[in-house]
Amino acid sequence: MKKMIIVFGCISVVLMAQSIDSNSSYIDDTHSIISKKVVDLSNEIDTTLSSWLGHSDSNTTNKTIAKKKKKERLTVDAFFQSNKYFNETDNTFIRVRTDSILQTRESNKLNLRVSAQIPFNKSRQNFQFFVNDLNLENTANILQNEDVDQNAYPNIGMHYFAPVSYGITSRYSLGFQGITPFVRARYSKIFRANEWNIEPAQIFRYSSDNIFEEETNIYIDKEFSELSLLRIQLHRQTKTDIKGMDYALAVEYYWSPQEKTGLRVSQGFYGNTKYPYIVDKNIDPPVTDTFGGINNYATSFSWRQNIWRDWFYYEVTPSVNFHKDHEYQANYAVRFFLDFYFGEYK
Repeated sequence: MKKMIIVFGCISVVLMAQSIDSNSSYIDDTHSIISKKVVDLSNEIDTTLSSWLGHSDSNTTNKTIAKKKKKERLTVDAFFQSNKYFNETDNTFIRVRTDSILQTRESNKLNLRVSAQIPFNKSRQNFQFFVNDLNLENTANILQNEDVDQNAYPNIGMHYFAPVSYGITSRYSLGFQGITPFVRARYSKIFRANEWNIEPAQIFRYSSDNIFEEETNIYIDKEFSELSLLRIQLHRQTKTDIKGMDYALAVEYYWSPQEKTGLRVSQGFYGNTKYPYIVDKNIDPPVTDTFGGINNYATSFSWRQNIWRDWFYYEVTPSVNFHKDHEYQANYAVRFFLDFYFGEYK
């Protein structure tokens, strides 16, 4: 009940925000100051790093202009903040997100997450600092050095964008997940087939605790108009500490009926070649077996809108999934985001 009150409170904040006067206010001034500090700090670090590398500003002018032009076009992935966007963006911003989930068959969740992308455009090597999914819970895990799953830790580190070679875009990352260092490489290339764009992307990741993982994503896109897109995504992944291979198929349609609003409809099928499940929950200790078929079917609808200020978004996602853990009985859920941006995000 407490979490439901919090979620409805967040919705009330969104509705109230629409009626607030759009003139300059204390909130605008505060946001402007923080955003300026984010960009200025990024530029200072960028300039220092560039001077260490012995690289002059004159050699980066064309590069910087090209990057700024790239930022002018808002894409579906940027608007909906997809993982693909975070893998490719060179925007400078910090995102603070409140994330609330209400579910009928699983525990409700409420979290506050911080993500940041800070590129160094002047630097010869095209560096970018990143922070992914930093929240109160996983920050405490780092400080207390708790023995928990590595996914409970935030990722912090540096990206390096290599020059495009034979049409292949490469990005290398060095960072920490908690206190564990890792290296990561991502390769992608776009192929065009009539009105379709096909982009395979391969990722490799190795951490010092001897965990190796790799994944393949294939994005098959067809644009109908600006911010109107049909996407078919194929996914597979293996990881050292997980048996079998994860695989998935998702069909998504994105549509923007009006400026600063967007609708996403998604149907996903998820499986694993050796998915562990409990055969009989009434037996103690429980007996487990493996399942090689699709273990989850998920349907969702997302409505995302930018209201009140350019840096404030909300998103509501009602969904239903049928998971093998629940004997394929319906799990109804509602997810609610509030996103606040600081920096150059548009």
